[in-house]
Amino acid sequence: MMSHQKMLIGGHLVGAEEWLPVLNPYTGEPVDRVARGGAMHVDQAVALARYGAEMMREIPLSQRATILKHVAELIRQERQSLATLLTSETGKLISESRIEVERAAMVFELAAEACHHPRATQFPPESFTDGASRFGFWAREPLGVVASILAFNLPLAHAAQKAAPAIAAGNAIILKPSTEAPLTVLRLGLLLYRAGVPPEALSVLTGKGEEIGHALAAHPLVAALTFTGSRAVGLSLPLHAGAKRIEMELDTLGGLVATESADPEVVAEVVACCGYMAAGQLPTSIQHVWAHEHIYDSLAQTLVQRLANLRYGDPMQESTSLPPLIHPQALQRVDQLVRDALQQGARALIGAQAEPPFYMPTVLTDLPENATLHSEAVFGPVVLLHRYRNHAELLKHINSLAIGLRLAIFTRDIVEAFELARRARALSVHINDTPLLPIDPILRGDLQEHHMCFEDMLQRIERLSQPKYIGFGKMTLS
Repeated sequence: MMSHQKMLIGGHLVGAEEWLPVLNPYTGEPVDRVARGGAMHVDQAVALARYGAEMMREIPLSQRATILKHVAELIRQERQSLATLLTSETGKLISESRIEVERAAMVFELAAEACHHPRATQFPPESFTDGASRFGFWAREPLGVVASILAFNLPLAHAAQKAAPAIAAGNAIILKPSTEAPLTVLRLGLLLYRAGVPPEALSVLTGKGEEIGHALAAHPLVAALTFTGSRAVGLSLPLHAGAKRIEMELDTLGGLVATESADPEVVAEVVACCGYMAAGQLPTSIQHVWAHEHIYDSLAQTLVQRLANLRYGDPMQESTSLPPLIHPQALQRVDQLVRDALQQGARALIGAQAEPPFYMPTVLTDLPENATLHSEAVFGPVVLLHRYRNHAELLKHINSLAIGLRLAIFTRDIVEAFELARRARALSVHINDTPLLPIDPILRGDLQEHHMCFEDMLQRIERLSQPKYIGFGKMTLS
């Protein structure tokens, strides 16, 4: 018999009058049901979080580090059950779920390590005319209550990215998982309690995003709000949030440039992986591919051959390589976007059809620039292949995109690499690498990436804290 998963509110299990089904994207059957929370539950969570925030302030950094390390250990102890639950509610491949579970554990480890490297900046009052013999420095202190609204595509990883730095900074945290994928985040909440997070300092609220999200944004005692999700929803939150601190991770586009010197075989392998991983439902999924006219035909042919070998089916099976989309509405949206593009003159080299709950891996070419797909994230297994003749034409296309771009450039010409990286308007540029590389770790363990990850964690912690100046006046030794 199916259970009913209650919300976690300050250490209490809280139900609701209405329960929402969480559906398996592959079977369409309910995995479980969760409580439909509302504004009343937000008020309860924030009231308890105020007490939790005071408790967190008093926990020394060394103890916060111990708690965070314990969370990572608990995640790894339950890696298989977490991965299975993750696949059940998101439909992603079981292999992808294992990666996400490990990624979440590593995020908590990074936050634990960051607790041992607090940043304090010395301020020299003596540089002012009346500052002789004075001394001061800037320290950091918690914001208080932090709320985070999460997306469906990386629920566990996103929850870790939000909860770990909030805890390291000494805040109370309220997590609002997506309606489609709340179960893994609820399980993480229980692990956080087990690891030693004060119950009042953590809540996980389930329900409709527009109901709980807007209530969290508008609550005057929530000091900071972080949001991961669609641009349309994200841009509406400041209307409710007033002057509180908001950090948003909105839709981005993944792109790849295959220059004249690039190897079509290598590029096709990268696109087949990064364009169709998680059925293209990641913010870093490659959507645009610009290929030089001299390698365009070879790349197109090789890519189509590789996509023809992708196998769709049960995401729990190791042999499956293409998962379903998150729900029928997402499938319908992708199908309509592709149909509109075809009606406007685009051509399909492969795919362009729905096989519910799957959308077949698709490559479109000859896409008009006024097509919706040109500038809107498709969030599906669709790649747009463009031909270019020279850098001027290429950069005109790249720089016309209104959404932030994560760009990969494949070339054997170092001068060309630097020139394109400098002139392309992009959030990040990856030379002979994929745009899937997040700032937090996922698969690699090399020193440079670890340094990037650690620096990013320190910055995340700082963004969830506030500066405090501590100064000493003139002192004399007696």
